[in-house]
Amino acid sequence: MAEEAKEFLSFLIDDEEYGVNILDVKEVRGWSDVRKLPNSESYLLGVLELRGEYIPIVDLRQRFNMEPATLGNTTVVVIVRNEEGQSLGIIVDAVAEVYQLSAKQIKAAPGYVKIDERFIEGIASVNGKHVVLIQLDTLFDFDELHEVAQPELVSEG
Repeated sequence: MAEEAKEFLSFLIDDEEYGVNILDVKEVRGWSDVRKLPNSESYLLGVLELRGEYIPIVDLRQRFNMEPATLGNTTVVVIVRNEEGQSLGIIVDAVAEVYQLSAKQIKAAPGYVKIDERFIEGIASVNGKHVVLIQLDTLFDFDELHEVAQPELVSEG
């Protein structure tokens, strides 16, 4: 049986390239102001209403314990969705490439990577550079972010 390749959308944060499974990407959009939420994690910048859905917007730099993103006209928000269909917007410095990678190309994360190994699916060497592949479901608690972003839904449940 032939090995299937997966496609990954890569993006830049602090001159390092990261990627997420392209099947998890809903859309890529420019920055627009968000509604701030009180008493939330520092990396949760607020929520954005997009086609009737409130989407938590997070600063990936802060989640990785880096300096906060500079927000402006060139800020890019990648809207991703988990297996349960919950959306999340992640702020990145720039979108880079789409890579098609086989399981053989993806290696375990070495200890020197800037972010916690639990958040990494693996690292792929592509065109002489390394792309860190992010595990979104371990990096973010989608349920908790949506609970904070849409408290009225919690009380109905």
